[in-house]
Amino acid sequence: MKLYAIAITGIIAIQSVAATGGNNFTRRCSRLLETFKAPNTNVLWSGYTSKGTNVTYPNLHPTCGQNWVVAQANMCRLSLNVTTSSTSNVIMEVWMPEDWETSGKRFAMTGNGGVGGCFALGDLAFTTSLGFTTVGHNNGHDGLSAAPFLNRPEVIKDFAWRATLIATQVGKAATNFFYQTPLAKSYYWGCSGGGRQGMKIAQDFPEEYDGIIAANPAADFHRLIAGALYFGYQTGPPTYPTWLSFEQWLAVDAEVLAQCDTIDGVADLVLEDPLRCHPRFESMLCGQLETWTTHRCLTAAQVSAVEKIYSPVYGNKGRFVAPAFQPGNDQVFGFYLVYGAPSDLGVEYIRYAVKNDATWNLPGTVDEFLEIMDDLLDHDPYKVSANNPNLTPLKTSGHKLLVYHGTSDGYYSHENTIRLYENTAKNMTLKAKQLDDFYRLFPISGLHHCNKGNGAWYFGGPSQHGLGISGVDPNDSLIMKMVRWVENGEAPDTVRGHHIDPITGKPTGAVRDHCRHPFKNTYKGSGDPLSPESWECRLGTKYP
Repeated sequence: MKLYAIAITGIIAIQSVAATGGNNFTRRCSRLLETFKAPNTNVLWSGYTSKGTNVTYPNLHPTCGQNWVVAQANMCRLSLNVTTSSTSNVIMEVWMPEDWETSGKRFAMTGNGGVGGCFALGDLAFTTSLGFTTVGHNNGHDGLSAAPFLNRPEVIKDFAWRATLIATQVGKAATNFFYQTPLAKSYYWGCSGGGRQGMKIAQDFPEEYDGIIAANPAADFHRLIAGALYFGYQTGPPTYPTWLSFEQWLAVDAEVLAQCDTIDGVADLVLEDPLRCHPRFESMLCGQLETWTTHRCLTAAQVSAVEKIYSPVYGNKGRFVAPAFQPGNDQVFGFYLVYGAPSDLGVEYIRYAVKNDATWNLPGTVDEFLEIMDDLLDHDPYKVSANNPNLTPLKTSGHKLLVYHGTSDGYYSHENTIRLYENTAKNMTLKAKQLDDFYRLFPISGLHHCNKGNGAWYFGGPSQHGLGISGVDPNDSLIMKMVRWVENGEAPDTVRGHHIDPITGKPTGAVRDHCRHPFKNTYKGSGDPLSPESWECRLGTKYP
């Protein structure tokens, strides 16, 4: 790693020798195809792209979904293929806006979701519109499947940490080379798998970024996989008596809200602190001759399955594996309960990255799976997980880490993220007010996995762009809040979120100032609950 960084520094030092043809932005951009050189790097394409242009990726893997985005700035696009080993490589793009030098000379890296090799196109376009040079990459493979990991350990290493690090170093070199002046500050932001990448940077490479935003971070990755698959065993496929239909899970969620929605003082379909909710489900039991069809009730087997879902996961010898499923989760139970089949992400990851066997399938019983859970937690090949509680290098660097997690996340409970924060406090023997200097955590009530939800979830965070949302000032976005923390010393005490109308894409209804942990957003007991002035941040969990 250090040798690679030294090589990149060498590029910057000799850039004046590689004359780029004068000051014309467009001409200098097109000539990068011949002029930009970096170790193990092949320039695929360079060219000027004007604001409003549809940027399309015809070769983007189908599992990535939308393969185009509208450019939001006049910019130079640079596409690169970087060899990371004899059997692996990273495809990356560097978007360099025309107004970079007058916008702060900032650099930003975007993240990747899940195990995926898909560009965060919305984040690329948005960050470039703010004047950042912005980088995206495919994480060392294409698409959302773990299948490319089979018999390719170097590709797994790219996914674990190397792709992000090398794309960072090459992207910075390209930025400095093109503008002929050093960048001033660098930022990272990503959600889900991109949040894991952010935590990995904070733990292992904190010198690379002045500010890091890790959203809904799948940091304890193997614990996520183990817990998700364990939950699937509790309900089974549609032929099992423990299985619930989508409609029945909606009824379960409605029951949770009926019992817990007003704990925070307001009935608004949002739980400010789901960890205070401990629902009981016996009221949903069918009586004699009662059925779901006739009485909208559940069988004893179904209720038992639901109770297990809302309980922590323990493995062999009472070993803690994962927290209980999040109450008040209007994302409706994520990716492992609704469809009567185990998580594709979990099965494929174990099959291709852990077992390295394309024929492997989940064992038939949960008791057999407990052995696999032990293996997942005992071994972390290629250091995929980002659960190191020692952030001393980050603290020493003076750089900043902002973490947030939706409390209605149906994929990965925010309790995991709180646990990592508390483990960090204990490991470093620091109180919350001391962690505040460099590490702040914001639970976001009513936010799903990265975006959408019943709460005031929109604040311009990663993976919240490209959704057709309008009416919110981009300068109030989370990355600009991070800029003000890093560059002006304005540390955020709250994150202001807006509820977004799912039809119009405009802010409507609740505006909420989400508190940093361990403070709780608390209704004052009077006033319009949709207004942030009716709430305050308090220590403890006592509500009016």
